Amino acid sequence: MKYRFSVLGRDFSISGGLWMGSLLIALLWVSPVMGQDMIRLDNHTKTYPENEVIPDWDDKKISPLFGSGDKFYFRFVHKSDQEHYLHLASGDDNSFSVGSTKAFEVPQYPILEWEWKITKLPKGGDVRIEDKDDQAGSMCLVVDPGLTGFDSLCYVWENKGPKNTPITSSKRDASKYIILRTPGDDQLGKWYKEKRNIHEDYKKLFGKEPDEKAVIGVQIDSDDTESSGEAFYRNIILRKR
Repeated sequence: MKYRFSVLGRDFSISGGLWMGSLLIALLWVSPVMGQDMIRLDNHTKTYPENEVIPDWDDKKISPLFGSGDKFYFRFVHKSDQEHYLHLASGDDNSFSVGSTKAFEVPQYPILEWEWKITKLPKGGDVRIEDKDDQAGSMCLVVDPGLTGFDSLCYVWENKGPKNTPITSSKRDASKYIILRTPGDDQLGKWYKEKRNIHEDYKKLFGKEPDEKAVIGVQIDSDDTESSGEAFYRNIILRKR
């Protein structure tokens, strides 16, 4: 089956078999300010209405929404200068993504930091199995976004599976995963902080330098298992060192 969609005025099509667990973040080509040692991607000073993005983020999703479920939710919440976060929940049997529009050179900003909290995992999700490839938590580096030939590297919170072991998508060779957390070792409902060298991880998994600019996005995915998930993110930061 071919899915046809329009993102920011550009028309695309992609076959269902190429979908790598439902992620395609096709975003604006906006470069971060040069000379900054760090870039915070989720900086917002108010709570936004449901399913409305903050500046420099994109809410464009694959259309039609993957899966048959019609209930999904994301919201940028601001409680104080010290506490603001992105809250996502997938409805039964669907998947979507939102992401920053700030394109950057991966070698210039090789360090990605974030905090996440997972409160619900897709029932039976397993990134290694094609018809169960669902995750509540997925922080992704997307190189050359907006094109069907993009590379993606996603750090995921899984039901189970080998941690810190490179995994290639069962649906798409140019989509790679690294499982960082599973409920066997890590608690649902608790915030965890991550720090990854996305430049080194990309070179290790793809065997090459990233030759195009990249963006950062998050995905929640529960269409294969026809279930649902819930995740929270905060303090998403790119650093030069």
